[in-house]
Amino acid sequence: MSDKALNKQTILADVSLFFVAIFWGSNFVIMKEALEIIEPFTYLGLRFTLAALLLAPFFWRRLARASVSDYLAGCVIGFFLFAGFATQTVGLLYTTPAKSGFITGMAVVIVPFMYYFVTRITPGWIATLGAVLAAFGLYFMSVDEVTGFNIGDGLTLICAFLFAAHIIYISIYVKKSDPIVLAVSQIAFTGIASFAVAFAFEPAEIMLHQPPLIWGAILYAVVFCTIGAFVTQTIAQRYTPPTHAVLILSLEAVFAGLFSYLFWDELFTPQKLGGAALIFTGILITEMRPFIAARLAARRRV
Repeated sequence: MSDKALNKQTILADVSLFFVAIFWGSNFVIMKEALEIIEPFTYLGLRFTLAALLLAPFFWRRLARASVSDYLAGCVIGFFLFAGFATQTVGLLYTTPAKSGFITGMAVVIVPFMYYFVTRITPGWIATLGAVLAAFGLYFMSVDEVTGFNIGDGLTLICAFLFAAHIIYISIYVKKSDPIVLAVSQIAFTGIASFAVAFAFEPAEIMLHQPPLIWGAILYAVVFCTIGAFVTQTIAQRYTPPTHAVLILSLEAVFAGLFSYLFWDELFTPQKLGGAALIFTGILITEMRPFIAARLAARRRV
């Protein structure tokens, strides 16, 4: 495949991840409201199990042809996804949507180091610079709220490491496995694991007896934030490196802050706008990496 074709696929993958970030950012506010009524693992169980059940009939042929190794890879990815959502969702009970978005977004600086630790492949100084700028941007977006550290923040920090591992292992497995099988199996694993915890620790008699508002929140999360988002992310990561993916997905915090401003009465100050600008700058630098590298190589030849 030519470099030009590969570059087009990378751009398309990165644009797809941008829309994933929009939907995930919007869901912070919706999920925060839903968790005032529904138990967290019941919510996750319903969300991910329904998503898996809706996906399976469309891709049953590919699922039937998949190898055991594909399903094992999906379960590994699913474990990180379940653990990440479990710590994030419970943490959101004790913190605000914007603060949760900020701490979750710290995966942007965790991924380059974790990726090197796992694969011994360096992300390069351009990707590292983009990650550092995005981290500063995340801080400025939430500095007014990062004044204390409670149990919800601690759980959300653990979630950032788990989501970083989720992104890295998708990048590793998607090169040799069917991305659809990975997407469906990780969603199914998360749904089953969530229901197991819900049955053990949450009131079973109210599991399916939820008001229409909750079902609306669950269906939004199922269609846009689970089926659409995780299928898109898994396929996109075949064509873009994990440092690209996590940097673009860090925009989730920007959109979490924006939707919190629109629907949850949180302030979106000039300082937060500056933080958002730093994140966009970090992404732009990373997206311009091929052109920067070509320009530097040309200068060395002169």
